[in-house]
Amino acid sequence: MVLALAAVVLLGVANVLLKLVALKADDLRFTADSLVSVLPVVAVAILTLSAFLVWQLKPPSELLILAAGWVVASALAAGLIFLALQKGSASVVTAMLALSAVVVAVLSFFLLGEKLTSRQLLGIGLAMAAAVAFAA
Repeated sequence: MVLALAAVVLLGVANVLLKLVALKADDLRFTADSLVSVLPVVAVAILTLSAFLVWQLKPPSELLILAAGWVVASALAAGLIFLALQKGSASVVTAMLALSAVVVAVLSFFLLGEKLTSRQLLGIGLAMAAAVAFAA
């Protein structure tokens, strides 16, 4: 739990710093189009690093597929978070990001067979209500 709380604090700090970056980028007319234009360079860098790691570690193919999915989902999420912070309030965007716990719980239920207790279902409902209240 201590590690998870530390991660939450660091994610909060990261989101505030990313909001500052987004504001500065907006001042420089850094738009979604310019973000998209940088993606090929980022993709080549990630693929090069990945190829080196695969060559060195020789992981099983199932692990490679899962890791590739994680990298793609994380990169897309980071780009969307950046754009959301550039256009919206940091506190509202971060409150919406807190709903990722709901997504994880639901996906874990369906994909991993994890059980959802009535207390967790209540937490999901409260989290969604809190997100709606923050966004309003």
